[in-house]
Amino acid sequence: MDNVKTLFFIVILLTSYSVSSLASTHQTDDLDSSPLSATQRQQLDSIWLENQQLSTHAHDALDFIAASAHHGLSPNHYHHDRLKQFTLSADFTSSSQFSQLLTDGLLKLISDISIGQFKSSVVDPEWFIPQRKINPIAFLQQAVLQPHFKSQLNALSPDTPEYHALTQALSRYQSYVDRGGWLQIDTMPLTIQGDSHTQIPAIRSRLSIEYDLSLSTDKKVTFYDKQLEQVVIHFQKKHGLKTDGIIGYKTRKAMNVSAPERVQQIKVSLERLRWMPKDLGSRYLMINVANYTLTAISEGDEKLNMRVIVGRKSRQTPSFSATLNHLVFNPYWNVPKKLARLDLLPKQQADLNYFYLNDIRVFTTENGHKVEHEPYTIDWQSVNSTNFPYFFRQDPGEHNALGKLKFMFQNPWGIYLHDTAHKELFEQDMRSLSSGCIRVEDPIALANFSLTTTPKERVLELIENKENKGLKLRKSLSLYAVYFTVWSEKGEVYFSPDLYQRNQLLSKLL
Repeated sequence: MDNVKTLFFIVILLTSYSVSSLASTHQTDDLDSSPLSATQRQQLDSIWLENQQLSTHAHDALDFIAASAHHGLSPNHYHHDRLKQFTLSADFTSSSQFSQLLTDGLLKLISDISIGQFKSSVVDPEWFIPQRKINPIAFLQQAVLQPHFKSQLNALSPDTPEYHALTQALSRYQSYVDRGGWLQIDTMPLTIQGDSHTQIPAIRSRLSIEYDLSLSTDKKVTFYDKQLEQVVIHFQKKHGLKTDGIIGYKTRKAMNVSAPERVQQIKVSLERLRWMPKDLGSRYLMINVANYTLTAISEGDEKLNMRVIVGRKSRQTPSFSATLNHLVFNPYWNVPKKLARLDLLPKQQADLNYFYLNDIRVFTTENGHKVEHEPYTIDWQSVNSTNFPYFFRQDPGEHNALGKLKFMFQNPWGIYLHDTAHKELFEQDMRSLSSGCIRVEDPIALANFSLTTTPKERVLELIENKENKGLKLRKSLSLYAVYFTVWSEKGEVYFSPDLYQRNQLLSKLL
């Protein structure tokens, strides 16, 4: 195609006269306000049209726009219906309008499918992972010169198992919507296997739709049998619930999330995946705050998968990326001032033995020097949030809030990963319990993954000698704390509640 190399010049002209007007208007007359000359219009037409017929490039571009629905995007945002309505003929003006509209839609989609439709920091103020940048004009300039234009376009979306699993899930859940979704489960008492209830047929019907099972939906069958219990347990597992087979409020609430709502939830996660860096590194930690899980990845393989505890709603754990660079064995806990005032002070006021029993020491700073005070000598009832000259430190030991290991990385919130003395908390299905830091279920396994050149015996030795000691990683480790309420594991798609309500604005915009 002789005139292909002129595309870069023409696209700049197109975008200079307000591309946004093309996206908002439904009147083709507005396109005639373009400052393009007749020669420039002819050059643009030559990219997408050959003898007043669609070129191969145009067919590829239209297919790419139509396929945007598979990614949770709206083809009409890229002028799909308007482009389809154009009647291509020898009429010069109509052909030129088509070419301009196609170029505009394609440029928008190149950006949206590569890095997301929205600026992440605006639609999710707690998302601090840097969003990639792309120059759609430069990309298109190069792509049309390549032998396989369609392949260039298709390579723009994230090429990860996670992303592909969610696009497949989107298609599946959209099919549920198209078939009418499922009915709501009415209020019912706590129901266990062996019970009978009039809502059991509705539950069978509901689960049969989502899992394509041959469960009986006969309205006369009200008995909660063993087969249904196994399906309920599977549902609970896939929705981040306690897998006890008991149909209670949380299980029924999850069942009553409609098919359209699930579609929107998947679209939100696809958008967030497009915000992620294209290269996460060969070895990294991925912490999904929304489903309380940490996975360790090496060369594309999952090496660890463990439960975590994250910040409660009033002290949320943000989405961020960082570099893990050292570990601390048997750490001290330097209590953040806010936690000292709001959490520990009331406990000491209620029980004057609290600090003594939990190895917490009290200090002030005087003339630039740290001075320790005996807790029993302080009138704690006279201390309050405005009169608080103290800072607290908890010594290493069995009571230490950080447990036996702390994993450190630079960040502006003072967040780190750490062990905990309260292992029983990992058995809870809702684990938003911390003050923002992330507690890990198996810190020794995580230490062994992080310290690639340190023998496992050495890790245990450092823990058991009970001395406070830091150890730098020979090779730093990338870490990502993300927020996905839909995710995949080994091809299976899972859902979790919107713990921090961070999906609401993004879902509305989508």
